[in-house]
Amino acid sequence: MPEETIVGTESKGDCRIRLKPGSSGLEIKTSSKGLFEPGIRGVAKEVLSQLEPPQAGIVIEDYGALDYVIAGRLEGAIRSSFPDIPLIRPKVARDPSERDRLRRTRLYAPGNNPRVLVGIELHGADCVLLDLEDSVPPAEKGAARILVKHLLATIDFFEVWVRINPLDTYGKDDLAEVILGRPHGICLPKAESADDVRALAKELSRLESDLGWEEGTTLIMPIIETGRGVLHAEEIAAADERVAVIAFGAEDYTRDVGARRTQDALLYPRSQIVAAAAAASIQASDTVYADIDDEEGLIEETEHIRELGFAGKGVINPRQIGPIHSVFSPSEEEIEDARRIVAAAEEAERGGRGAIAIGGKMIDRPILERAKRTLRLAEKIEEEGR
Repeated sequence: MPEETIVGTESKGDCRIRLKPGSSGLEIKTSSKGLFEPGIRGVAKEVLSQLEPPQAGIVIEDYGALDYVIAGRLEGAIRSSFPDIPLIRPKVARDPSERDRLRRTRLYAPGNNPRVLVGIELHGADCVLLDLEDSVPPAEKGAARILVKHLLATIDFFEVWVRINPLDTYGKDDLAEVILGRPHGICLPKAESADDVRALAKELSRLESDLGWEEGTTLIMPIIETGRGVLHAEEIAAADERVAVIAFGAEDYTRDVGARRTQDALLYPRSQIVAAAAAASIQASDTVYADIDDEEGLIEETEHIRELGFAGKGVINPRQIGPIHSVFSPSEEEIEDARRIVAAAEEAERGGRGAIAIGGKMIDRPILERAKRTLRLAEKIEEEGR
């Protein structure tokens, strides 16, 4: 007799699917059969009609799961038991993301945890990063990528990325699944060379072509997490037109080079990444701050990396979003100073004067460009309502 397949957990917001090939029937176990069973049964029947699996007995144990969780868990159980069954291909309409849109925060969320994923789009992060790599154990990666696909097909994100596994491990399987949910971009972990980026870009082009999409619409965010990656940051940043931002992963970097996580130890890799991003005219995004209870330390580090030239920072808890946005958002005083500088430069240009001075202080081109960047950032924050 074939073994029973179990997918999902008993955690709040999740469900557990028990599937036994050769058996029959669909049983729903939920806290309120009259209230929830009809909806759960409807979701299950829709999944079964799309996959058309061989005969099997299915038990769905509900612990408050949303419809996309039930659909994802059931598809995962069916395809685990019957590997030859084609995957579900949801129809998703999502506009491509602008390369230079606001990315002050990227909020990480484990792709295998429905409780954390519920409402992940509502916390106000500039972009959400659904993780299939470090936060997902190997045994759960298959079910997680299916769950993430169904989440992507359900939620209208402001901007959403998926961190896949390296292409030489589970990455190609991740891509084949989650691309159907049309994320705005793919995060490539532990990028160490331009070839790593080009390999991902080539795979994305193939998938986009197969799906009839415009080539190049899916962006790439390489994550620099090793000494080799830091040394090759410039070529990584310029490897492909899809690259819109490069990110820094300090925990893996310090482990790789044997350093402690201090400001001094991270100054070189951070500076290298910022310089590489600037040379390629893309954004640089800093590593996460691990202590979610240390707001003062978070603000101090964010102010430090803003001064270095980063455009944003990773986030592991929604409580970190507000403080980071405050640091990366220009103050009214900064905006007013920038307006005065730009206005003075425009007046000088109209008058045919090359030199600009405000309050006895000479304004050179770098100061003018910084003022223009401040105004562009303020405009983006206002336009995007962030």
